[in-house]
Amino acid sequence: MKFILAAGLAALPLLAMAAALLLLPRVELAGFAASRASAALGREVTVESLRITPGANFGVTLRGLRVPNIPGGTRPLMVELAALDAELALGPLLRGEAMLHRMAIQGLSVLLERNAERQANWHFGPKRPAAEGPPDRSGLPEFRALHVTGSEVTFRTTSGQMLTTRIDAANLSAPGPHSPVEMLVAGSYNAVPVVLAGTLGSIATLRDARLPFPIDLRATARDTVLTLRGTGTDPLNFDGIEGDVTLDAPTPNAILAIAGAGEAPAVPLRLGARLEHRGGLWRLTALEGALDGHALSGALQEFTEGSGGQADALAVDLDFTKLDFNRLLPREAGRRSDDTDLPLAVAAHPDPLMAVSLSVADLTFAQLRATDVELHAAVQPGRIAVERLALRSFGARIQASGHLEEVERGVGITADVSMRSGDLETLRRAFGLRPLPLSGPIEARLAVTGQGRTLNAAARGAHVTAVVAMTGGNVAREVIEMASTDIRALFRTARGDTRLSCLLGVLDMRAGRGEVAPLRLRAATGTISGLASFDINRRTLDLVIGSQRATTDFFALDIPVRVSGAFAGPAIRPAQWSASGRARLSAGDAVAPLPPALRDYARRNPCFFGGGR
Repeated sequence: MKFILAAGLAALPLLAMAAALLLLPRVELAGFAASRASAALGREVTVESLRITPGANFGVTLRGLRVPNIPGGTRPLMVELAALDAELALGPLLRGEAMLHRMAIQGLSVLLERNAERQANWHFGPKRPAAEGPPDRSGLPEFRALHVTGSEVTFRTTSGQMLTTRIDAANLSAPGPHSPVEMLVAGSYNAVPVVLAGTLGSIATLRDARLPFPIDLRATARDTVLTLRGTGTDPLNFDGIEGDVTLDAPTPNAILAIAGAGEAPAVPLRLGARLEHRGGLWRLTALEGALDGHALSGALQEFTEGSGGQADALAVDLDFTKLDFNRLLPREAGRRSDDTDLPLAVAAHPDPLMAVSLSVADLTFAQLRATDVELHAAVQPGRIAVERLALRSFGARIQASGHLEEVERGVGITADVSMRSGDLETLRRAFGLRPLPLSGPIEARLAVTGQGRTLNAAARGAHVTAVVAMTGGNVAREVIEMASTDIRALFRTARGDTRLSCLLGVLDMRAGRGEVAPLRLRAATGTISGLASFDINRRTLDLVIGSQRATTDFFALDIPVRVSGAFAGPAIRPAQWSASGRARLSAGDAVAPLPPALRDYARRNPCFFGGGR
């Protein structure tokens, strides 16, 4: 009897274990798991079903996991998981280790965003101080095969843009703990099909945070290929990354589609650089490549993730050997390649903020051809500041600064422009004008304001105030005689040039129509003054010029001349010039209102004063 009783008592644990094994698959653990998860995350987690199937490799079946979003989020749930099925090895688990034979995830949806107070929904519970030293990853589970289907991860930017990564099918496999992890993911980013393939370090390497984790990835989107070969100290957060990246894009369409933009001409882009990512700082160093077959380079490009409610910041510094915007930018059907346009937009709260430094050895934009181009600009809240734009075009050195701001009818542009080292003959040829009886160095200062939704629209309606000046050069003698109606011109034609002392023109133009007043030229044989109106849109002008009596010799009749009509072939005839008109031309201060800087510039020219002061 005692023996039977002892045997029965000894068998009780075995019977209990057998009962547990039989009953465990029928026990619903959803409530227990949800309460533990809620306590750990600080949010009311729900689970529809969680069941365990015992065995040497026991199974886990999870259905309907939901994790709420933070207050102020754009949708109630941050995480939704339709189904998870896994097989775990029992032996390693009894030793405190996790070894997954396989895991299959289906219907996972994750939303990452910040609310209006810039609180990130992926932070759970109170903020913990950063741990010193490398993270502890020794408890990470080992796995043989991981499958993910029908899932997506969406990141909502501070500007409200939704960036969605869709995972149609993802497979990760590792034959053993010391074997490299092979990865193949097929899906899309912002609806652009993407395939990600590569080889990662082993699980054993991942568990030891002291070791650099190898990364070798290749992402393909249509015909565009991006590769990364390097290491990471925190690969689960894609942090501590150092490696070489390359980009090969035969056309920019995949990149533009990912960015949410339209298609563009088939211009190839190749890039290679050294990538570094630590914390919120991303760096590209030693960038080399080619755009449309022309070399480009950049010593340092930086992207800094915003923290504490601040916007991200991007610093770009690139050098181009050649940029042809007529090829790079899309244009409407039927428009000429030299009729390129740029849309204008200014964001009240841009994200990222940008600081841009560009240099271009050879630039083409619409009908502009320029060399030695330098641009330093910044995208700021409600403003784009152009600190410096310098280029060489039409044989002159042109420099500008200004800013763009949002206005009622689009974007307002304000700019100060200067032209130095210009040559009149070179400029004449560039603008297709008839030969001029003037030659020599010319310079100018301009104040420009305009507004529009595109650059061309703003230029067409711009208000331009300018001072054009020459000190030195030559003027044809016959011009002086014609303008002064020298009676000697009736018997001969003056030959040669005479030295030009100065020339001054003050221009005021709105939407392509304007006036030049005064227009004054001084040479050894006399001073010529003029008034001109013009219409660039119609390519017409009306110019009245005449000599100032006190500056011409005995033979001058000082009868004004009128030049009017088309730019290409104006008519020339005597003109009537009133006493008030002569007085206006002789008075240096009788000019259109000028900004202080332009007025000071004009006053430095000897021709500003009609009386020869």
